[in-house]
Amino acid sequence: MASLAVFALVVGRLGYLQIYRHAALSMKAEREHARRFDQTHRGAILDRFGHVLAMTLGGGSCFADPKKIKNPAATARLLSPLLNVPAAELETKFSQRRRFVWLARRLDPERALQVKSQALLGISVVTESKRFYPEETLAAQVLGVVGADHAGASGVEQATDGWLRGRSTPYAFASMSFASRFARLTAKGEAVPRSVVLTLDRTLQYIVEQELAAQMELSRAKSGTVIVQDPHTGDILAMASAPSFNPNLWGDRRARTGYTVDMLKNISVESVVEPGSTFKLITAAAALDQRVVSLRDGFFCENGLWQIRGREIHDHEKDGWLTFTEVISRSSNIGTAKVAMKVGPETLFRYARAFGFGMPTGCGLPGDGSGILRNPRVWSSGSLITIAFGQEVGVTPLQMVNAYSVVANGGLLLEPRLYKGVIDENGAYHEWESRRPIRRVVSNQTVASLKRILKEAVDHGTGKSARVEGVEVAGKTGTAQKIDMATRRYHSDSFLASFCGFAPVESPRLVIGVFLDDPKTSQWGGAEAAPLFSRIVRAASSYLRWEPQDMGPVAARMPADPPAGQTGRFTRTITQL
Repeated sequence: MASLAVFALVVGRLGYLQIYRHAALSMKAEREHARRFDQTHRGAILDRFGHVLAMTLGGGSCFADPKKIKNPAATARLLSPLLNVPAAELETKFSQRRRFVWLARRLDPERALQVKSQALLGISVVTESKRFYPEETLAAQVLGVVGADHAGASGVEQATDGWLRGRSTPYAFASMSFASRFARLTAKGEAVPRSVVLTLDRTLQYIVEQELAAQMELSRAKSGTVIVQDPHTGDILAMASAPSFNPNLWGDRRARTGYTVDMLKNISVESVVEPGSTFKLITAAAALDQRVVSLRDGFFCENGLWQIRGREIHDHEKDGWLTFTEVISRSSNIGTAKVAMKVGPETLFRYARAFGFGMPTGCGLPGDGSGILRNPRVWSSGSLITIAFGQEVGVTPLQMVNAYSVVANGGLLLEPRLYKGVIDENGAYHEWESRRPIRRVVSNQTVASLKRILKEAVDHGTGKSARVEGVEVAGKTGTAQKIDMATRRYHSDSFLASFCGFAPVESPRLVIGVFLDDPKTSQWGGAEAAPLFSRIVRAASSYLRWEPQDMGPVAARMPADPPAGQTGRFTRTITQL
């Protein structure tokens, strides 16, 4: 009987809580939910010179207790212009039977104060920080956005969420090298937000974005990306994607921007494409480094059409005999395929791996792709021929730019660096590793030959539109047919136009990659991407005040080739790839 009485008391208490105290408890829970949004400060994101790219402002979020609102229509009319929410939508929310309903989240401090000053019955404002991007669309895909819970949802905001929020772990998909350096710069057990310093240069980023936007309008391309890298340190100085967006308006229904999740995609690291002729650099490097060709060796280019192993290989020009230098500078597919046959599948694959293809770059951004580089064991009889000129292989734009940096810096593959350092709660700056060599890829002699070829491509080959008065430029055009995913065949009228190069030739300061998806005015990289490269170099050289005697920052410290017959620290790894 006693146990039955206790059970009855419990049931009665539950009934009381569910029926009579439901509204009060529900409101208490909702207010506790609102109270939790009084967030601690989130660290800032800065460029390499300390310019603020992302910061946190103290603001507020507005909510209502509908039962306390005596005149819903009048209250809605008064709040509508302050919250930038239609009065009809507010009235609908006021008609709900709940004791708590959000009206607007993450208001600017001024708006939050205006709402508070109205002292409206049933309307409250809770402190809630707001992420603010003072440069608006600048580097939007790189910086990323935060979600409603104030956690990073994409880009640097996601990758460094642990630093910015004061936690001790990086984002879930960080590479091992990124995670280890994250742990080294993050003291265990501390929950103090830190600010992140990037390698980006705000001014260069602005130059790149302005020029990219102009070219997008001229070419009517579907999308585009440009990357600027310091070849001697691996620092990413600019990384732009178009179309862009304003992260201040992300997730704001009031702004009616039409933004979609696809706009968060950072094309530079997440998009995997067949590169086309920019990949001929790899074939040329393998051939020269293995000494199976010399610059003056001749190749018959079949007058523009070659049938081999059940395939037809076409050139854009009906060339006969070309030297090896002309094969690359004039971008002959047929000549490059014949070079690859001298190199062989295993060697071409090994050099492609050595240049960083088929693996993530380690840049520390979400979505850092590996690309597609199949093992020669699964190649078809014609794979060697087509991979030689950039088909049957998938790369990210950052992988391609990093590969051209190998030539620009004297033969080393460096890990791309986007994070320069961290500023702790005391204002002390902690430097990220300044330079991270991965391996030596090619010899100094090969580098010298490749520079001559790439310079010839700009001076007299397919890259003439990349020329810049007063600055020697080297680079390579790319025009790649896109694959129709429905038919698994190449489009006849859809292309990726690209140009990768560096300047100045003898003492490279910048490596720049330009990639335009499906331009409508011309399919050719030389007509669409090369002019954009030229304009960026011209503007960058003026901004950086280049002088003829300027040297790269670490050119004098580049390691020499190992002595004949010996294997150097970097060359050892190439045979293991």
